[in-house]
Amino acid sequence: MKKNFLRLAAIASVLFVTVLVFSCASTEPVEETTQEPVQETASTEPGSVEQGTAENVLVSTSSSDWSENVFASADQHGYFFTTPELGQFSMIEGEFKKSGGYEHSGFGFVFGYTADEEGWLADYMRFEINTAGQFTVYACRGNTYVDLVEAHGENTAYLYDSSAVRGGYDSVNKLKIERTGDKDYALYINGSQVAAFTAPSGFANSDGVMAFFSVGKADQEKFPDEPVRVTYRITDSTSAALNEK
Repeated sequence: MKKNFLRLAAIASVLFVTVLVFSCASTEPVEETTQEPVQETASTEPGSVEQGTAENVLVSTSSSDWSENVFASADQHGYFFTTPELGQFSMIEGEFKKSGGYEHSGFGFVFGYTADEEGWLADYMRFEINTAGQFTVYACRGNTYVDLVEAHGENTAYLYDSSAVRGGYDSVNKLKIERTGDKDYALYINGSQVAAFTAPSGFANSDGVMAFFSVGKADQEKFPDEPVRVTYRITDSTSAALNEK
C-alpha cells in the first residue's frame, strides 16, 4: 500500500460559533511521496485560527438528503469547514462526493472530540478521503497529531492509497465509523474495513460527529472560476443512547 506523507499545517482548537458552525486550519495536502515519516512543526501559533462567518462556512439543513457545500472565496484557502454536530452516535454512515477543487484536499468525518464551554475543540479524530483515491485517519490535539492507521513517530501521519476509495470527481464514497468498545473504533470505506484502532489516551471523550470539507491553498485552488464542491448525506446511524457503554 503506497503511503504519502501528510504535511499538516497548524491545527488549532476549533471555535464553536453561535450558529453551531466550526472552522479551523486544515491539513496541508500531500505534495510529494516520502519513504520515511518526517516530523513537522506548526507553521502558526496555537489559537491563531480565523473564526468562521456566514460567508465562508456552510450549514447543512438536512443530513438525510444530499447537501451541497460550495467554497470559492479567497479567505477560505487552507482551512477546513465542518457542519453542525450531526449527533451522538455509536455508528454513523454517510455518502460523500466531490465535484471540483484540489484533488488532495480531504473530506469526511470529524469525531470523538472534546469541546469546552465556548465550543473550542481540545482534541478530535479525523477520517478523510480525497479524489486521488487516498484516505487517512489521525488524532489531533493542538499541534500534536497521531496516525491511527499505522504506528509512526509523533506528529507524523500519512495518506494511504486504497482500492476501497473510488477516486475521481463525482464518485460516491460511503464512509462508516463504528465504535466497537469504550475507546475502540472500526472504520470502513464502501464496505471495506480500512482501519481498526484504540484511541490514544485523552481521545474519544464523546460520541459527537460532524462532516467536514477542506480547501487547498491559493496555489492549489482556482477560485472563483473552479469552486470546491462537496456534497454529503447520512445513510445510516445508531444513536449512542441506544448502545450505552
